[in-house]
Amino acid sequence: MTDCRAIAERLQRIPTTLAADLLKDCDVFERSATGFRPMTSGTTAFAGPVRTIAFLPGRPELRLRKAPPLHFTEIDALEPGDVLVLAAGGSEQGALLGDMLATRAKAQGAAGAVVDGAARDLAGLDEAGLPVFARGLAPMAAHATLIPVASRCPVRLGDVTVLPEDWILADGDGILVLPRALVDLVIERHDAASVKERFSRHLLVTGFALAEVFPLPAALEPFLQRFAATDEMPDQAAVRRALGAPALPGGQTRDAKRPGA
Repeated sequence: MTDCRAIAERLQRIPTTLAADLLKDCDVFERSATGFRPMTSGTTAFAGPVRTIAFLPGRPELRLRKAPPLHFTEIDALEPGDVLVLAAGGSEQGALLGDMLATRAKAQGAAGAVVDGAARDLAGLDEAGLPVFARGLAPMAAHATLIPVASRCPVRLGDVTVLPEDWILADGDGILVLPRALVDLVIERHDAASVKERFSRHLLVTGFALAEVFPLPAALEPFLQRFAATDEMPDQAAVRRALGAPALPGGQTRDAKRPGA
């Protein structure tokens, strides 16, 4: 997988709840950032590689840095598909993201933003069209209270560490922080699980009981592999033989290459 946009499109179609289930053997609790809520109405799922910016509480020494501020420069340099991560340790002493910054991020092609702190300008955020998650709201901008000090660096997002090479998957159920290898893994597992689920559903439609085909027993794995490759369903009698179940009365069978066709 080399096309980030194509990967993001596939990843964002996977609910975070399902992704967590698919990665339950991968310490998902260390990758779930909690306590964030959508700041934009009708927020849809988004996914993409992170662009991190770290903020610290203001001090006179930090305020002496030349303009433009670091987060302005980084937003101007966003790549299409990036997820902007503004990390202020949860501080809501001033908003880190408002409508103007969101508008510029959207114009640069950002997929979304996660703010470990406050946002503002809700109506303007909606108009900008950039999905935003944040801890809360503050009416004043954080020009002096929170200063950007580093970018493209490891940051803390709630109780989760975000590394510069990570990806984020976010939706109404939460935010997952995924290293690149887990992005590929969750997509692969989702594709395999989707095929298995579709196969089991077809078996249920043709008259098999839940206890027989869900979860799919190992005895039906060869049929599943053929279905995954050809989309052809097996003969019903063959499935029953594999399950060690008696044939239906009258020797009923159904052989549907494409169920419902």
